[in-house]
Amino acid sequence: MYTNIVLFVILLALSAFSSASEVALVGLNRAKVKALAETGKRGRRIEKLKENPDHFLITILILNNVVNTGTASLATAIALDLFGNAGIAIATGVVTLLILVFGEVGPKTYANTHQEQIALFAATPIYWATTLLTPFFWVYDRLRGVVKKDDDGPAVTEEEIRDWIDVGEMEGAIEEDEKEMIYSVLRFNDTTAKEVMTPRPDVSMIEDSATLDEAVAYIRETGYSRLPVYHETVDNIVGSINFKDVFDAYTSNDHTKLTVKNLMVEVYCVPESKKIDDLLRDLQVRRVHLAIVLDEFGGFSGVVTIEDILEELVGDIMDETDVDEVEDIIEIAQGMYMLDAQVRVTQLNEYFEIELPEDPGSYETIGGLIFSQLGHIPRLGEAVKTVDDITLVVTKMRGRQILKVKMIFPLSDEDVEGGEE
Repeated sequence: MYTNIVLFVILLALSAFSSASEVALVGLNRAKVKALAETGKRGRRIEKLKENPDHFLITILILNNVVNTGTASLATAIALDLFGNAGIAIATGVVTLLILVFGEVGPKTYANTHQEQIALFAATPIYWATTLLTPFFWVYDRLRGVVKKDDDGPAVTEEEIRDWIDVGEMEGAIEEDEKEMIYSVLRFNDTTAKEVMTPRPDVSMIEDSATLDEAVAYIRETGYSRLPVYHETVDNIVGSINFKDVFDAYTSNDHTKLTVKNLMVEVYCVPESKKIDDLLRDLQVRRVHLAIVLDEFGGFSGVVTIEDILEELVGDIMDETDVDEVEDIIEIAQGMYMLDAQVRVTQLNEYFEIELPEDPGSYETIGGLIFSQLGHIPRLGEAVKTVDDITLVVTKMRGRQILKVKMIFPLSDEDVEGGEE
């Protein structure tokens, strides 16, 4: 009986080994396998096994079934010796529990978090067991046929590409900026218009009734070559204008009779959920540079341009109209700064090492933050208090748009004492 108990423990250990080996070997992706292959013989055996995953999986399944059957038989024999005929029911319950806990769930859970260690440990025995079954696999491959199934998955998955990139960076073959660009390409077809658009509070726009004189002045002030056009309310976007068209009309003799409405063109509208790879193709086909993003209720949500989309691939694109963020943060007194309303909240947080609230889906700039905090169109001189008692004051506006903001930090006790001296 003691021999049976020892054999039972050995078979249970083999069951655990086969379960852990299955999870570890199947879970290794190509990048990890390639890296392990360079560490030594066991790593190269893993690479060899992964060339024919069906073969080593069948080997493991055969081993697992054999040892589990043997475990059940030995447990029954031990139970019969100890409890007589009643031992059969006892053996069934005990063996099921032991195999489930120690032969399946436990080993697989451990192997899932220690894939490389378990795979290296299992590589040699699984390799030789698979080699011994070579005649069987020869017959198996002939029966299965040489034509691959139509539903075979991709040769390389996106996750494997990411792992290869990480390995390349670790080995110095890929620079960090190259890695980020490749990652951007992989994310590209999953990114939506809402994620890259300029949110409504930060959008510069012009009313259709504006004269060309007003349009030229506004375009010069904002620096944008294209602007959305609204009718009566900013929610009612009716078109867009191009600086070139405005300038050509402005140089004509009768430009005083024209308004923005006479020059605007039809605008392309897309839902927030529109994927930017599809959007880029649409913009190219339509030969337009700007699209209006609508929310689920058809309301104006924001604006997306070709530049916004391309920046997802190559990072920020600075052109002659872009402002220098540092120049638009001017210290005017101790703890007091004058800001351009178009400065991004993320840039302010990095510059001052503070934590102003960020909400890329609703706003990106400090002007947008003020709109969001107030919940209405701000008035000149209106203030908002944010984190750490930082105060934001609207100091300059053009129509509904905030142009300048004063940021006031609370004075520390040392600053107060210094002022009193």
